[in-house]
Amino acid sequence: MVWFFSDLTSRSAIAAMMCLAGTAAAAPAPDKPPAEGKVIAEARLRYENVSDDNCIACAGRSADAFTLRVRLGYETAVWHGFSALAELDQIWSLGDERYNSTRNGRLDRPVVADPEQTRLNRLQISYAAPFDTKFTLGRQRLLIGNQRFIGNAGWRQHEQTFDAFTIVNTSLTGLTLTYSYIDRVNRVFGDGDPVPATGSVGAFDSNSHVLHASYAATPELKFDAYALLLDLEQKGPSPLAASRLSTATFGIRAEGKFAVGSETFLLFNGEFAHQRDYADNPLDLNLDYWLVEGGVTWKGVSGLVGYQSMDGDGLAGFSTPLGTLHAFNGWAEMFLTTPANGLDSTYAKLTYSVPGVFGLKNIGLTLALYDFRTQRTDVALGEEFDGQIDVAIDEHVSALLKYASYDGAGHATAAGGWTPAAEDKEVFWAAVSYRY
Repeated sequence: MVWFFSDLTSRSAIAAMMCLAGTAAAAPAPDKPPAEGKVIAEARLRYENVSDDNCIACAGRSADAFTLRVRLGYETAVWHGFSALAELDQIWSLGDERYNSTRNGRLDRPVVADPEQTRLNRLQISYAAPFDTKFTLGRQRLLIGNQRFIGNAGWRQHEQTFDAFTIVNTSLTGLTLTYSYIDRVNRVFGDGDPVPATGSVGAFDSNSHVLHASYAATPELKFDAYALLLDLEQKGPSPLAASRLSTATFGIRAEGKFAVGSETFLLFNGEFAHQRDYADNPLDLNLDYWLVEGGVTWKGVSGLVGYQSMDGDGLAGFSTPLGTLHAFNGWAEMFLTTPANGLDSTYAKLTYSVPGVFGLKNIGLTLALYDFRTQRTDVALGEEFDGQIDVAIDEHVSALLKYASYDGAGHATAAGGWTPAAEDKEVFWAAVSYRY
């Protein structure tokens, strides 16, 4: 991390640190000694089984991954506005590695992107200024909006973090302004040389800027606006791949939740974004993203239907390389990269949450159905069913059963494309988690 603080300061943070120095004298009195902070201690044991007919080298073999993640760290108390956080991840593979971790060379098995590793997850220093502004410098977690574009990919055992300098201002009522300069993207695959067969690049070098504004106009209505200027590079045999992900994206989003009864609410979400090529991207991009969702919630039950469209021009599709991609377009993760002819998805989701049953803190149920087509050529790409049961046993322990089934509409090509769509894929998860 020494190299990061040195490099990032030299490139963009000198003025910001001068600002910190100028405001330090006006900082409020110390809240607590730094030693009166909090310990971070988490563990997640997970089994993941993958059957993927698109893995030609697998010859029908499935993946079985038993992995354990332990996360340990410490966050100091706020002292004169300053606080610090350090956090380490340790991921073990238990038993035989009958899966392609993207690092173990098991190309004869489907991918489960949880390689064994010991990694620094976060290392950051923050300053809370007296004018409702917080500055954070270092390796940090960025969760921008709904994480469609910038997120931590927290479903994987090792999350995605960012070597960044971030400013968050909340001085105006209802308005949150965020700016982040990203110097490096630490992806879930871990350090090491890129593996061309899996695309498992451990990190992106970055010269990217993220601006996000969120305004709660009323308790029922929220608006977001964002500008994402991604300039990404990678070392290894395919540096052009990251350059093709360098884009300028500008978007707006609205979320509404309106009461129509004592326990009934109508839901509405709408979003539009436009994406162009940026920095050293060799492509000429002019792509749009649309989303419309509507639903209703009553007591613990929520139903939602939606339509999402991501443009493709035949050479490339609308890209979101830094988002929490598992949360969008199905848990089978068939469309982490948008097809060159774009992607239209129509979906329906049902969630049900029941607190206090059988002495448990909460039981949740999620069901989802998807229909996928190409945006540009209107070719069927397949359908997917997802289901999940999650149980919060108490404040510390939770358990999860999760399933995804993608029914393809075609067959995979040797080059990894769709003709006209991919074949079937099934994934099952079982997990137990502990949080101190």
